[in-house]
Amino acid sequence: MDKPELVKLCSRTWALTVLRLMAEGVPGRTSPLAAAAGCGRTAMQASVLHLVELGVLEKNPGYGHPLRADYRLTASGAQLAEWSATLHRIVSPEADPILWRGKWSLPLISCLPVETRYGELRRQLNPVTDRALSMCLNQLGQRRLIARRVSTRVAPPAVSYRLLAAGDRVYGHLQTLLTTRG
Repeated sequence: MDKPELVKLCSRTWALTVLRLMAEGVPGRTSPLAAAAGCGRTAMQASVLHLVELGVLEKNPGYGHPLRADYRLTASGAQLAEWSATLHRIVSPEADPILWRGKWSLPLISCLPVETRYGELRRQLNPVTDRALSMCLNQLGQRRLIARRVSTRVAPPAVSYRLLAAGDRVYGHLQTLLTTRG
């Protein structure tokens, strides 16, 4: 999996949550998934259909109710679901929502193996907007996943970002996804 695929996977708010919940045994129907996630059925349905488009979920042909579709994980979806469940165990509870529901959080963490400047992050995450990138950096910083450093030795001051210990654990787990899926 590359960064554009990771961005696409994370582009729906509840996509990673769906995968984690299904790995934990929650039935693949909209209502049980929405109840377990604590969100609305409409938002959950959009995320489920997004995962179907990506080939991670498929309709369960053995389930016959016409108004309540049942979904199951594909082979690649099962791997992603296990990965998502493991990520959930790695992440601290206070950082959890921002990682699971932020479109740019995981792709941003994947760009920080070393201390990196803002402009380089922007190039790696194209088409991220300045506003989205700044908000994501602030949120990850507040949750102590990344640190911001300002160097005043140059004019204008150089701002760079690096992973902290919790962010480094997420980065390591993220690398297993980025290197094992093709």
